[in-house]
Amino acid sequence: MFSFILTTLFLLTLAPVFPQAIFLDQAVNVRSHTNIDAPYSLGPELTAKSALTVNLENGEVCFSKNSIKIFPIASITKLMSSLIFLENRTQEWSKRILIKEEDLIINSELDSDLEPAGLNVKAGQSLELEDIFMAGLIRSANDAMKILARLINLSSDKDFVGLMNEKAQLLGMSDTIFIEPTGLDVGNQSTAEDLVKLILETMKHNEIRKALKIRIYDFPVFNANGQKNYQRVWNTDKLLGSFVNLTGAKTGYLEESGYCFAGLSNYKDKQLVVILLNAATDQDRFQEAKSLIWWSAENCQNILK
Repeated sequence: MFSFILTTLFLLTLAPVFPQAIFLDQAVNVRSHTNIDAPYSLGPELTAKSALTVNLENGEVCFSKNSIKIFPIASITKLMSSLIFLENRTQEWSKRILIKEEDLIINSELDSDLEPAGLNVKAGQSLELEDIFMAGLIRSANDAMKILARLINLSSDKDFVGLMNEKAQLLGMSDTIFIEPTGLDVGNQSTAEDLVKLILETMKHNEIRKALKIRIYDFPVFNANGQKNYQRVWNTDKLLGSFVNLTGAKTGYLEESGYCFAGLSNYKDKQLVVILLNAATDQDRFQEAKSLIWWSAENCQNILK
């Protein structure tokens, strides 16, 4: 018993310099992701079933838990939908888009009692295209993503979801599949490793970076008679403005997916990608994201220098 305690204290003392991870509930060897031969170190205890942090300076993994296991990704799907829209859009941002019945989310169509996030709009009203795009990411509005997908004119042998899957393959996201553009379908699935590639690609676009950094967004909704009223949406990312200095993040939730998070952090001037899939609660998702960012920046010094 005494020797076990000494061994544990020894590992805890050396933990800050090792790029491996031991979870309190599961030991994980991530040597396959690094060129460093080192003992395990102690990492945060997570409710998330999958997690990954990556240093962008050299592409090395700081922390990994079930990072190649496939899970539903819920509204993280919207990152790919936004990317495909930007790559194919032809309309001006100021163009007013008429809302159609087919754009609206009907609860009876869903497999759960979850109230889906959406714009507070009705068929016959209209919004400017830029506002639809921004609210779709900020509010994680499902109807906004349906509208964006509808607006892309494609040839008869292609559809919007087909483009999403083609892009995933081009990015090397070999364990990812998309079923529809909102994330409401549990069939939208990926891995933490694949989602690193997705968030890095999407964050190359100024429009996406801008949306993910906005906390509160106001925009006009135009009625058929020409009158307008304003709607306000709040960002689903509760870590905006926190000490971990997120440069952009997207959340997601379904009963089947648990609470998901994919983001970029510049904590202490260290560029980190953090992915969490299937956390137990909303609070756990954000606390665990903060813990992973802090732990990776503070304890992987030999990687992050």
